[in-house]
Amino acid sequence: MLKKNIVLTGFGSVGREFIRLLKEKSEMIKQNYNLELRLVAVGGRDGFISSEEGLNLHILSESELGSQSLSDYAHNLRIPLTSSYVNADVLVEATPTDVGSGEPGFSNMITAFHNRMDVVAISKGALVAHYDTVFEVAKANKARLKYSAATAAALPTKDIGEISLAGSEIVGIEGILNGTTNYILTCMQEEDLSFEEALRTAQQKGIAETNPDLDVKGIDSACKILLLANDLLGTRYLLEDLSIQGIDAITKEQMAECKRRGSKFKLLAKALKRDGKVHINIAPTEISSGHMLFGVDGTNKGIVFQTDTMGAVCAIGGSSSPRGAAAAALKDVINLYRDHEFN
Repeated sequence: MLKKNIVLTGFGSVGREFIRLLKEKSEMIKQNYNLELRLVAVGGRDGFISSEEGLNLHILSESELGSQSLSDYAHNLRIPLTSSYVNADVLVEATPTDVGSGEPGFSNMITAFHNRMDVVAISKGALVAHYDTVFEVAKANKARLKYSAATAAALPTKDIGEISLAGSEIVGIEGILNGTTNYILTCMQEEDLSFEEALRTAQQKGIAETNPDLDVKGIDSACKILLLANDLLGTRYLLEDLSIQGIDAITKEQMAECKRRGSKFKLLAKALKRDGKVHINIAPTEISSGHMLFGVDGTNKGIVFQTDTMGAVCAIGGSSSPRGAAAAALKDVINLYRDHEFN
């Protein structure tokens, strides 16, 4: 059985869910993939807790979110908080996203690559801000990088484009890539709410953040389509190169008119090949019942790939939750090492 040691940076909601999944799925992963995954370090603002024998998943999975819980773990188990971690095989990067600087994820990933570790990125910031540099450093150190969790969490957007559509030319990508904004738009349409009322509902249910700007202003959707276009369409755009419009300016009157026409507003992120260039646009778009994404409501997401040989390929669903994002990261870890018996 192949044994792989994991370092996790970031002990927020997604990081903790990743630990819970490791705990729940460890036996299944051993049986199905002949793979033993062991969490040997977790890092937060104040440093790392580490153990070569593996950290206690039960304690961590029941801990409060944040770096203080890592300090408490170190104190209670009488181990030091350190500035570095023990030797490991793969870093799972789950720190908060900063799409401007890419930090702290960028530094965490570069350090891991220099240590000849593979990386699974949940955080989008480093890839959005430093796409080429990240891949250059990974290649120079013969390390691998997976980041499907950063391109719509549990919806397997990147996997479909890279694997299922191999041999086809992707000429366009169109997606509802943010579950929060889709939920808000659904509430506005179905319950005749204003944007502000629908946002409050989403916040009360824990769907929207206290500061929802990354979602409602279209930035999160833009980051995801940017990464997909860079990977699948060969672009090298930065966030400032894109046309981005959020949903916060949509009025009740506009929504009512749309509804009367039998249509829906969706925040669509598009990357389309045209005239030898890839054009990327993120904006609320009125779609009719014939559109493949018309039935994608609530927190669901969806994506359509337009290809030269396979036609239009659509995928819908994927949990928009910390658990869904963590599950995508676990999938990436498994897929890094699942074929070891044949290598």
